Amino acid sequence: MTSLSHSDGAPPDEGQSVPRPRGHPLRWRRLLAGLGVIHLLIVALSFAAPMFTGGQRGETPFSAYVDVNREGNLPTWWAVAQLAAAATSLVFVAVLARHQRVRGTAAWWILGCLVLLFCLDEGTGLHERLEGLILQFTDVPDTAFLWLVLGIPLALIVLVLAAVSARHLPEESTRLIVLGVVTLLFAAVGLEFVAAQSVGLGVPPLAVDVLSHLEEFLELVAGSLLLAAPLAAVRTRTTGKSTSFTLMDRSRR
Repeated sequence: MTSLSHSDGAPPDEGQSVPRPRGHPLRWRRLLAGLGVIHLLIVALSFAAPMFTGGQRGETPFSAYVDVNREGNLPTWWAVAQLAAAATSLVFVAVLARHQRVRGTAAWWILGCLVLLFCLDEGTGLHERLEGLILQFTDVPDTAFLWLVLGIPLALIVLVLAAVSARHLPEESTRLIVLGVVTLLFAAVGLEFVAAQSVGLGVPPLAVDVLSHLEEFLELVAGSLLLAAPLAAVRTRTTGKSTSFTLMDRSRR
């Protein structure tokens, strides 16, 4: 990593901000588009798997391996890998911000830790096990309401934490982070609850399948938004055989 200095080599006047040379932005929009195509393929393969196997969803090894509603398979690996990449990128720009003394260092660290927790939850299936944890302390037969009691306040805390942390970051990164967290919470809390309740209300299985696959698709999209957010704040400059990175901060208008 290379910290870029004042362009003319002269010290700036006291009270005058140091201009940061702009390099080339990373192609994070292309990354988002490419990841979106992969997400669609994964969800489509999961939805169409019963047509290939001739059995019910999850009844054959192939169907279970690509089913987005199961744990420990291809979709789970992909989601965990994407969130791990997002957490790594956020930590990288946090280190870069500290090295270059750019505002928002604490925000990048907070967001990196937050996404790392998302990654750990996705890999361990912690939120799916909350129902069993709740039943150890209560004998209420309907645990769906209890999930909301825990899930909604937690979702609001995460949303506020992300929004407050991101307010010091570049505008594009802030938008991507807030959109990513909102999308993730909408899918993980909102659509998951709706899908669970639809089963008890006698909604046709095909409709429940569509809803659950939409939920998983939006969770994957949220992960890609969180991955793109730190990349949107980075500029690169290549001189000879070396490449330097510059982290942008929020513009002052």
